[in-house]
Amino acid sequence: MLLPSFGAKHNDDNKAPRYDAYSDEERLAEILSKIDGVGEVSVMITYYGTTSCDVAFEQKQDSTQSEQETTMRRENSVITSGGTPLVKGEVYPKAKGVVIIAEGSSDVQVRKSITDAACAALELASCKVCVLEGKERN
Repeated sequence: MLLPSFGAKHNDDNKAPRYDAYSDEERLAEILSKIDGVGEVSVMITYYGTTSCDVAFEQKQDSTQSEQETTMRRENSVITSGGTPLVKGEVYPKAKGVVIIAEGSSDVQVRKSITDAACAALELASCKVCVLEGKERN
């Protein structure tokens, strides 16, 4: 799972922070390119689902009592502020897999270093990381 600090957040004046998956790809590519023996890097991360908001709810309870039974009724309602739902936080999508194209990855040790770094950053098993040799651009 991606850590919230790994995903970039943008703050517009009237908007809540947003998760940006493309920034994750850019940051991972930047980090991987700093590994000894690695040249230019391109990254594509796939995710399970999308970002969702964790909305605040309040629970209201009513109970009515008669001679024979007591009835409890619970109702959840969204807490709003100025007509918009109060957002407690965001739930970030979990990484499903990653494809990494990297110059220098034909070397076995460099490929292993790239795989290890991607696994650590994205909390993925190594079978979910595909590292391929990139071609030089002229």
